[in-house]
Amino acid sequence: MVENKRPKDKGELDYHQTLRSCADELAELLCQSHEYHQFMEARQLLEADEENSYMLNELRQQQMNLRMASMLGEDVSEDSREFERMFLLLSQDPNISNYLFAEGRFFRLVSELEEA
Repeated sequence: MVENKRPKDKGELDYHQTLRSCADELAELLCQSHEYHQFMEARQLLEADEENSYMLNELRQQQMNLRMASMLGEDVSEDSREFERMFLLLSQDPNISNYLFAEGRFFRLVSELEEA
């Protein structure tokens, strides 16, 4: 592969620098948001409880496996019911419930930014 050694003109460099500066500012604003602080606090509480953290990770792995199996055309109806049962059970724990809620709010905020 041949590298393009064309020097970048000043306008192109300014454009990239401006984009980087705006991205850095946006990241800083996100880190100052209420949603981000709630998410990080909920995450710390969840991670402090190794058992709940492990169970939520296992649930997410099960969710990923279900998606993959479904994409491959496999019947996942029974596995889906087991997943839903586990999700409902884990959601009863306040730390897990708070984490999932805070995660959802923060990810919705990020998603809104991506759509803008």
